[in-house]
Amino acid sequence: MSTVSVRLARRASVAAACVALAATGCTALNSASSTSALAAKARIPASAARHGAGGANTAQVVAAANAFLATLSDEQKDTVLYDFDDAAKKTGWSNFPTPVVARNGLKFGDLTDEQEAAALKVMEAALSKKGYEELVEIRKADDYLATLPPRTPTPPTSTPTATPTGTPTATPTGGGGRPPGGGGGANFGSEWYYISFFGLPSRTGEFTVQYGGHHAAYNLTYAGDNVSISPTLTAVEPMEFNWEDLYYAPLEDKRTSTIGAIQSLTADELTAAEIDGSFDDLYLGPGHDGPFPQQPEGVLVSSLTKKQRAEVTAMLKAWVDDLDEKAAKRLIAKYVSEYDKTYIGWSGGTTLDNNQTYVRLDGPSAWIEFSNQPGASTDGIHQHTIFRDETADYGWE
Repeated sequence: MSTVSVRLARRASVAAACVALAATGCTALNSASSTSALAAKARIPASAARHGAGGANTAQVVAAANAFLATLSDEQKDTVLYDFDDAAKKTGWSNFPTPVVARNGLKFGDLTDEQEAAALKVMEAALSKKGYEELVEIRKADDYLATLPPRTPTPPTSTPTATPTGTPTATPTGGGGRPPGGGGGANFGSEWYYISFFGLPSRTGEFTVQYGGHHAAYNLTYAGDNVSISPTLTAVEPMEFNWEDLYYAPLEDKRTSTIGAIQSLTADELTAAEIDGSFDDLYLGPGHDGPFPQQPEGVLVSSLTKKQRAEVTAMLKAWVDDLDEKAAKRLIAKYVSEYDKTYIGWSGGTTLDNNQTYVRLDGPSAWIEFSNQPGASTDGIHQHTIFRDETADYGWE
């Protein structure tokens, strides 16, 4: 089948899935530009206004990306490379299993062992040791789910009712939420992850590395020595499991730090921090790139004690420290400097074992959501989280 035919077939498949799901996040998928039409984004002018904090290890990521691209055929390169300005980058990711919502780029299950190893090297270069270990653990969790028999999904225990200031409502429709049908089995597993690039990897221009599948979606945009990890979705079910004689607990630092931060509030502060409404999933998850609420809810972080602020910083670091260490350190400093305009709030519950627990950090830049949900494939807790930078979503757009 020719490349064009493959794309047309994929587009038809995506369209059918979107119609079946009524998923708004399925638009503009599979609009990869031909390799010949791609060119490195123009060099970023020194005068350009950037909001990044610097410190990115762009050279290492570019080297790893080029090493991976060198392993691909021309047809594979045509599939993995997109124009930097392609709108598909905004909607071509999800936390639904694939191919329920198709992804951009190349599927790991279609790569050779050499190609898969090179693709993972890109993510290893982009992330910290901790961040890459979490990526591996999430893949293992999907492999674990793939071994479970299908089960009848547990219906939501409540109807989303939240209507925070601004739109959209708290009803995810764009490829978020729990996968249809629940259970494990087909289409779960590490082979159902994809990698793609928007713009040619460059030390001086702009490009995005997009990696994702079920329960993970990374959008890492580089511009010179600046990097944005917005949006990044990480999720897991179950929270703990044994796989091939090893114990895994993906996202453990995220859930313990989040619960530690919200439970550090006094009774009066907790009352003041309660967000109006209830949330059964992420407010700004896949398919919902904004707008961010105009009026933040919760308590002002700068009003908290030094010990409480340290708990909030630990929560923030649990997400940002997934990025390569030097850039992460600079971003943390930026986000902490904004505590006088940063709020932490909650809804539904504040404990780890409550499947309604929802915690949000909302600053001028940093945005974190932590959502406990009933298990879709198991009887345990199912967690979705997202990190965004309001000033750098998809690379300072």
